Amino acid sequence: LGLCGYGSGAKAKVFEGEVQPQWREIASRFHLFERLSSRHPINKTVYEALHRGSRKRSVVKPSDEFALVAIGGEGQLEGQREYRWVE
Repeated sequence: LGLCGYGSGAKAKVFEGEVQPQWREIASRFHLFERLSSRHPINKTVYEALHRGSRKRSVVKPSDEFALVAIGGEGQLEGQREYRWVE
């Protein structure tokens, strides 16, 4: 399946993925519309710190969602983001 991700800057990423048999059960845990209705506003200073990577912790503690756990350093995986499901 071809996917495209767009961030808040002038970047987009195109990548491929495989739909797994348990996708529906996993997706139901996201509670997407509930999460969208409970977004947390941030100010410009916090946004810029997140964007630059100088803020090391999330604005909101992850719970029952995918969370960014690492960003690759120098070398072949530089800039690669690693996400994991956090209970």
